[in-house]
Amino acid sequence: MNRIPWVRAAAVGVCASIALAVPAVAAHQTPPDAPDVPAAMTTPATADPATPSHGPATPSSGPVKPSPGPVKRSQGVTQEDIRKAQELERYWTPERIRSAVPVDAVRAGETAQAPLRAPHAAGRSALFAPSHQVASGVPTVGVFLIRSDDGSATPNQFCSAGAVTSPTKSLVLTAAHCLRGGKPYRNVAFVPGYRGGASQAGEPGERPYGLFPMELGKVWIDERYLSASPSDDVDFAVLRVGPNSQGQLLEDAIGRGNTLTTVPAAGLARREVTLTGYPGGQKTPLQCTNATRAFQGRFMEIACDGFRTGVSGGPFLEGFDGSRGNLVGAIGGYKTGGLQENISYSAQFDNDVLRLYNQAVADAAPDTVNPLGNGGTWQHATTFLTGRFHSDSVRNSTSDLIVRWSDGEVSLHPGNRAYGLGKDIRLVKDKAWKQAKALTVGEFTGNSTDDLLVSWADGKLTLYKDVNETNKLNNRIQLKGPNGTWSHAVGLTAGRFGGGNARRDDLVVRWSDAEVTLYTNVDGRGLHAEKQLAKRKNTTWSHARDTVAGNFAAAAGDQDLFVRWSDGEVTVYENLGAKGFKGEHRLRPRKSAWQYSTLVTAGAFGGGTRKDDLVALWPGGKLVMYDDTTATALGRERLLVPARIS
Repeated sequence: MNRIPWVRAAAVGVCASIALAVPAVAAHQTPPDAPDVPAAMTTPATADPATPSHGPATPSSGPVKPSPGPVKRSQGVTQEDIRKAQELERYWTPERIRSAVPVDAVRAGETAQAPLRAPHAAGRSALFAPSHQVASGVPTVGVFLIRSDDGSATPNQFCSAGAVTSPTKSLVLTAAHCLRGGKPYRNVAFVPGYRGGASQAGEPGERPYGLFPMELGKVWIDERYLSASPSDDVDFAVLRVGPNSQGQLLEDAIGRGNTLTTVPAAGLARREVTLTGYPGGQKTPLQCTNATRAFQGRFMEIACDGFRTGVSGGPFLEGFDGSRGNLVGAIGGYKTGGLQENISYSAQFDNDVLRLYNQAVADAAPDTVNPLGNGGTWQHATTFLTGRFHSDSVRNSTSDLIVRWSDGEVSLHPGNRAYGLGKDIRLVKDKAWKQAKALTVGEFTGNSTDDLLVSWADGKLTLYKDVNETNKLNNRIQLKGPNGTWSHAVGLTAGRFGGGNARRDDLVVRWSDAEVTLYTNVDGRGLHAEKQLAKRKNTTWSHARDTVAGNFAAAAGDQDLFVRWSDGEVTVYENLGAKGFKGEHRLRPRKSAWQYSTLVTAGAFGGGTRKDDLVALWPGGKLVMYDDTTATALGRERLLVPARIS
C-alpha cells in the first residue's frame, strides 16, 4: 500500500497500529493472573443523552472529601464489578503508580517520532502564566493508567484525564493519542484526585477515591483518528469506567464531574481557563490559569509553564471552582498537545466530541477503523472502475472498485456485499499508468472474471485479461499499437448495449471532437462493428464528465447509461442500445451539487446483482455510495469516507 509517498505510504503503518489499539484495550483489561476474555456484548442504554452545558459551571461548596468510613454501594453495582476493581488495585500498587512513565515519553524513545516537550521557548515570555502544584489533588482530574503489552522496558504508563458528568456517572475524557499503539493494553484505570507522595495523618491517601477500571470495549474515538492518517482535529477519547472496589460509580465517589462544553471556532480565545495535568516524574497535579487563543483556527492554545510530558489528556476547565468546571478542551491535538512544556494545545471541542459523548451515554457501538483510509487519501484518486475481480466477488456476483491514483498506482478494493468496500490490494505501481487516458471494465474474453481495457495517450489500446488478486495486470493483450485515432478517445464505457449476447462486451467511446460511437462485441481479437450515437462537433457531449453503464431502469435486459454533466445535471439513458439517447431520464437538474463531484461509477455492492449502486467522489476526498439507484431517483446515501478537514 505505497501509493502516495507524501500522504499514504507513511499512513499505512499508523493504520495497522490504530486498528489494534482500541480493540486491544477491550480484550486485555484483565488481572495479571487471569486469562484474557473477549468483551461482552452490551445492550444499548435507553436513557436519553445528556445535553452538555454552554454556560458557566454551577459553583460547589469546595473540593469533595472522600468519606472516612464505609460508603454506600451505587445502584446496579454487582459483586463481580467490585471483584474487578479489587483485582486492578492488586496490580496498581502505589509503587507501580509512582513509577509509571508518560505514554508520550515511551513512544518518543522507541520511535523518535514524538519528541519530548522542550523547555521554555524564548521570545514569548510575556504570555506565560506560572504554574503551581496542587498537593491535595483535584477530585475530577486524575492519572489515566495503562499497562502496555508492547514489550516496553517500562510497561506501566500513564496520561492525564478528567471526569465528565453524565447520566451514567462513569465517563472520563482523555487524549485519543494516549491509546494509540500497535500492541495490546490491559489494566487500564482512572485514578481521580491522585496526589503524589505519602499522606499525612488524617488525610486521604494517594488514591483518595480508589481506582476505576475502564470497562471492556467502552472507548469512543472518532474514526478519523482511527484512520490511516489520524486527524489531530479529533484527538480526544471518551471512556466508560466501572465502579471502584467499594462499589461506587465515579460520580458517586467524587461528586459531579466536569461539564462537557462545546466551543465554536470563533470562541477558541477565552479569557480564563484552568489547565491541569500530571507531569512525568512527580505525579502531583500541576495547575495554571491563563487566557487561551485560537491557533490555526481549529486548536485552543494556552501558555502555562512546566507542563512536561505526561500531561496529555489533562482538561482545559472554564469556570473552575477548585474541584470542577466546564470542560472546553483536553491537552492534545496539534503535535499531540505541543512540543514545548510552556505551550499546550487542545483540539476544538465541537460537535465531534459531542457525538462521542452521546455515543458513550447511549452505550452505542464505538467507531471502527475505516479500511478505506481518509479523505486525504481519496483526494488523489483519478479514475473509478467497477467489475467482478476478486475471487470471492466472482463467486458471489459482487462488484469491486478499481482505483487509479495520481502517482500511477492502480489498486483493487473488494466489495463486501453490504454496500461497502474492503482494504485495497495493489495491482501495479508504475508512473507509466499516468499516461492511461481512458479506462473501462467489461467481459471481453468470455469468462466470469472481468477484464480491463485501457486507451493510452499515444493511441495504444490494451486489454488486461482476467484481472484478480493473483493475476493482477499480468495478462496483457495489445489490441492496437500507437496510432493517431485512439489518442483522441477521451472516455470508454463498457456494458451490455445490444450486442446480441448477455456479456458486457459492448463499448461506448467518447471522442475529443464530441462524437460518440458504439462498438459491439469487443473481444480479445479487437473491435468490430461501429455505430455512431452522436455526430462530431455536437454541442452536447463535450460537456459529459462521467459515463457509466448500469441497471437503473425497471426492465431487465440491456443496460442503461448514466451521465454526469459539467453543469451538474445528471441523466440516465434507458436501454442505450435500443433507444440511443431518446430514453432520457433526468436525476438531477442543471446547477445541482453534482457539478462539484469529481468521479462516479456504478456496481452491484449489495442487495442483489443489479449494477445500480453509485460510488461518487466529492471535494475533500469524501466518498459516498448511493445504493439501489433507479432511472428516476438517486438511492440512499451511505458515507464511506468523510471529507478531509483542512
